[in-house]
Amino acid sequence: MTGGGSNGRTGPDVFVSYSRNDRDAARRLIDFLEQSGFSVWWDGMLEAGTVYTRTTEDALEHARAVVVVWSARSVESHWVRDEAQSGRDRGNLIPVSIDGSLPPLGFRQFQSVDLSDWDGHGEASSARNVRDAVARLVDPDNPVAPAPPAPNAPPAPAPTARSRTVWIAAAFGALLIAAIAVWQLQDAPAPTEANSLAILPFDNLSDDREQSYFSTGLAEEMRQFLTQQSNLQVVAQASTRAAAEKGGEAQAIATDLGVRYLLDGSVRRSQDKVRVSVHLIDGTNGFDIWSQAYDRSLDDIFAVQSDIARKVASALKARIQASGRGSAARVGGTENAAAYDAYLRGITLYDLALDESSDRAAQAQFEAAVRADPSYGAAWAALSRVQTTIANSYSNDRPTSEIYDAAIASARKAIAVAPDLPAGHAALGYVLLNGRLDVAAARQPYQTAYKRGARDADILQAYATYMGRVGEFDASLAANDRAVALDPLNAVIQRQRAQVLYAAGDLAGARTAINKALKLNPEMSVASRILADISYLEGDYRTALRLYEDEGSDLSRFTGLALARFKLGDTAGADAAMAQLRARFGDNGLYQQAQILAQWGRKADALKALEQAFAAGDSGLVLLRNDPLLKPVRSDPRFKRILSRLGFN
Repeated sequence: MTGGGSNGRTGPDVFVSYSRNDRDAARRLIDFLEQSGFSVWWDGMLEAGTVYTRTTEDALEHARAVVVVWSARSVESHWVRDEAQSGRDRGNLIPVSIDGSLPPLGFRQFQSVDLSDWDGHGEASSARNVRDAVARLVDPDNPVAPAPPAPNAPPAPAPTARSRTVWIAAAFGALLIAAIAVWQLQDAPAPTEANSLAILPFDNLSDDREQSYFSTGLAEEMRQFLTQQSNLQVVAQASTRAAAEKGGEAQAIATDLGVRYLLDGSVRRSQDKVRVSVHLIDGTNGFDIWSQAYDRSLDDIFAVQSDIARKVASALKARIQASGRGSAARVGGTENAAAYDAYLRGITLYDLALDESSDRAAQAQFEAAVRADPSYGAAWAALSRVQTTIANSYSNDRPTSEIYDAAIASARKAIAVAPDLPAGHAALGYVLLNGRLDVAAARQPYQTAYKRGARDADILQAYATYMGRVGEFDASLAANDRAVALDPLNAVIQRQRAQVLYAAGDLAGARTAINKALKLNPEMSVASRILADISYLEGDYRTALRLYEDEGSDLSRFTGLALARFKLGDTAGADAAMAQLRARFGDNGLYQQAQILAQWGRKADALKALEQAFAAGDSGLVLLRNDPLLKPVRSDPRFKRILSRLGFN
């Protein structure tokens, strides 16, 4: 079993490291992984007379994934630590905890999957998380387990679509590669503005590669600093990162991004010391305008940030006559080193957009940040967003309404401690709209966020989404235009534009926008569904069926199959798709059931499903006002009452 892993490669799929005292728990995990189709190496396979160290090192070196079983006993084991370090250095470490113990120092930036309550059955979500993580490492081109888990295990939750940006290239490499590969397919950048700036990802020069979260986080903090400077137009991080990955001279990068200036830098961190080097570059000729190196303690990193922001703004002021009204301090920031470090770790985890484990780990880091500094507005805003995401996406051990209450409280705390921070207002609008389904109440925080964050692509996109939901399409598209200008290589912004145009009835414009999104990211979720919906409304049901079949989201695929098959006369197939939708999503798919029933001509049943969706708090109802698929019931008084109860005008 130690050879013949996936794709004909030598060595085992998985190396399992554990303390001998934890053998029973480790054996349950080993059995589960083997039943899932992976080849697993563990020390119980050693034969009498085998040279232990040589055999172990060979298996460890050639394993595609290293699963480390942490416990109160294994954290004290030098063997386990050495094997974990090998996995960490090779980038294939998957840590699990069998008793809730934290990994030792040096390994805590990797969130452990909690298996403390797992009894060995494969249907547990924690076990599936381990299996799926192994599958991604064993065969990145086909990141699914080679054999299914136990026959009764339910399918894994469908991934949620979120507007996020990933710091770690391994988790989001496919998007970057796709963006780079189609670079030449994009429209030419807009004329360069004299006040435009891009902040390139700072290089991590530390001996410890795990410090990359700090260097990339520092660059993003600088972007936030300078976004708040008046009269500066700062390109968003997704496009900047893609341009940097493409490589080339400074002038070529500036041209691709359509900016005049670049801020580049590097970070070297050693324990509590940090060295930051920065260069402000004129993109028209590639020459440095200003450069400086800082050698400080970690506690002084905030002074470094402020000084860099002040000097960049000052250097540009002479060139662009900036008004100088912007603050050289980060609105909603902190001067607490522990809070700052936890916040950067949380952002890294949340931006991965991987699964429940990474989202809950992000929440823990944001909670640590606000405990260390209760006046840290950015951390409170981030905590609110992840709380809303968790309430919307996963089963929880307390009522969802309580989690939404906590998210609202976190957002209000962000606003209280940092009234000028756009992210706090946007977080409040997000939870009121998607959690409380209170469309009217969400308007004011979204508008405030837009007013304060008109130079931030993420804020612009959030506002554009809300305005599209309430049917103010011109305002939505205007905000989207500004977001695209700041983040031209962000596929999610193009997808959001397609959804607004689709709701507005501009099917040709929606098709153009979603095709642009697909050029940036050919693997983007929900894109096939949008194209299929367009074909469906145009009456091309066969094309719609093919596109629905290609959609990766189960929720979208089952809904679309029920729609298209019915129109093509396959009522049995349509009924089967509806049954799959109900079995897979239950009350979380009531809104989609209403769409299907309305298109099937069962108006009374569609309205009943919408009323049930309202009672259940189905977040799909935010689409209600402009959904073309609900046109058959739109004039019914019951439909209008639901609109009114949601707060739509």
